Amino acid sequence: MKNNQKFMPLFLQLFADEGNGEGTQATQNGVQNNSQGSTQTSGIDYEKIQGMIDSRNAKTEESVLKSYFQSQGLSAEEMNQAIKTFKTQKEENNKQQVIDNNALKDQLATANKATLQSNIEKEAIMQALELGIDTKNIPYVSKLADFSKVVDEQGNINNELIKTALQQVLDDVPALKTKSENAADLKVGADGSDTKNSSGELFNFGFTGVRKH
Repeated sequence: MKNNQKFMPLFLQLFADEGNGEGTQATQNGVQNNSQGSTQTSGIDYEKIQGMIDSRNAKTEESVLKSYFQSQGLSAEEMNQAIKTFKTQKEENNKQQVIDNNALKDQLATANKATLQSNIEKEAIMQALELGIDTKNIPYVSKLADFSKVVDEQGNINNELIKTALQQVLDDVPALKTKSENAADLKVGADGSDTKNSSGELFNFGFTGVRKH
C-alpha cells in the first residue's frame, strides 16, 4: 500500500533569514533607545532637581515645626512666631558657621605660611653655610635675599633657587662675603708708600709716658 500523503517543503532558510532580520531590527531599535536614553540623561537639569529637593525639605521642615509647636499647645499666632524665630536663629547660626569656617581657614593658612617661612629660613642657613658666608652675616644676607620664587605651586622649596638668591646678594654687596675673601683685601703693616714712623704707628700701644734713655 502506497502512502499518498504529501509533505509540504519547509523553507528553513527563509525562516532563518526572516529571524535574522527581526533580530537585526531589534538590535537597531535597542541601540536607538540607548542613544535616546543617553541624550535624555545628558539633558537632566540637576539644579532643578536640587531645587525640588530643597523645596521638599523646606516643606517637611515646616510640617515638623507646626506639628511640634501644636503638640506644645501653642496657638496659631504663637506657632507662626515660634517658627519665624526658629528660622531666624537657624539662619544666624548658618552665617556664624560660615564665619567660623572662614576664620579657621585663615588661621590654617597663616600657620602654613609661618611654617613655610621657617623652613625657607632654615634652608637658607644651610645654603649660606655651603657658600661659606660668615655666620654673623647670614641673618643679614637672608634678609636681603629675594625668596619670593623659591616655592613652587605644590608648596615645595627649591634649594637651588635659595642658593641663587643668596649668591645674588653676595654679588650685589661684596662686603658681605666670607672673612677669608675679605682678608686678602686687608693690609697688615706698611705698604712701603710711607715708611716714616711706620713702625712706631704699627706698634703704638699708647704708652706715651715711656721714654728711651
